[in-house]
Amino acid sequence: MADDATDRETALLAGGPADGVRVRVRGRPGLIQVTYACEVEEPREGMRATAVYVYRRDGRSSERLRYGYDPAAP
Repeated sequence: MADDATDRETALLAGGPADGVRVRVRGRPGLIQVTYACEVEEPREGMRATAVYVYRRDGRSSERLRYGYDPAAP
């Protein structure tokens, strides 16, 4: 399947650690996960830690695609 950039649109992330970031998405997903790598002191072999933040699509805005930070998401 070809990755056609014309299928994508720009979405704005609002609030949280990625406030103001714009991302390109396809199909208007219901949520977007943003991850940040965490430093691990004395990691076990192959171990990594990542902080996960969830942004949910804001259905109130029909003009621009926007996702709001969800601080309650696991």
